[in-house]
Amino acid sequence: MDECRQTAAPLDASQIQAVIFDMDGLMFDTESMFLKVLPEIGIANGFDLPPAAARAMMGCDSRKAVELEDRYPGLDQCLNGEYTPNRLKYFFEMFPAPGSADKPGLGELTAWLEEAKIPYAVASSSTRNDIMAFLGHASRTLHPAAVLSGKEGFKSKPDPDIFLAAAMELGCDPAHALVLEDSAHGVKAAKDGGFPCIWIPDVVQPDEEMKQNIQMELPDLAAVKDWLKAARDNRQEKEGK
Repeated sequence: MDECRQTAAPLDASQIQAVIFDMDGLMFDTESMFLKVLPEIGIANGFDLPPAAARAMMGCDSRKAVELEDRYPGLDQCLNGEYTPNRLKYFFEMFPAPGSADKPGLGELTAWLEEAKIPYAVASSSTRNDIMAFLGHASRTLHPAAVLSGKEGFKSKPDPDIFLAAAMELGCDPAHALVLEDSAHGVKAAKDGGFPCIWIPDVVQPDEEMKQNIQMELPDLAAVKDWLKAARDNRQEKEGK
């Protein structure tokens, strides 16, 4: 896929008033950890859990494992019984140094958003405890205006529930709140919620349905910063600031 591609109505960077981040695979390299560790847990417990089982869970709540149990026997036991309770242990074993799990451009984008006074939220299907631990392990101190966990009463993506709640906490209409996502479930949730959305590729390769939901693709978070900054600089130049 091209590094910058639009398949829906063009996004207008000058209209963005807030940003909503997914977390896993978008801010931090936790999806590669999931792809590695889940099959290993399966083998240790006598189950064959291929990478496809992990990919099927990406971007949605861990409760979905029950629905996939017939397709991937042992998924619920290995995910909710072993992986999820010990996720922080796996995380700090794989990423011991602060910032080592950061996805490219995370520090650059968040620093610019804070400087530009554009509020941002984190809306993740992970537990709040995991979210706060991961945020605290970033290369720089992050200052999200809101943090939302899918475990706190929100419907799982692809339902837009958590994004709509994030926009409300940010005091921003969905049409002006940019969602950054790496998963098929997240991209669809953004589209169904009426949010502009940029897809940042991680480990998931888009199928035809996902391609129809992608509004724009950029290679990393630094490119998102460049896209937003160019629009702001252009507007300020026109206004003579």
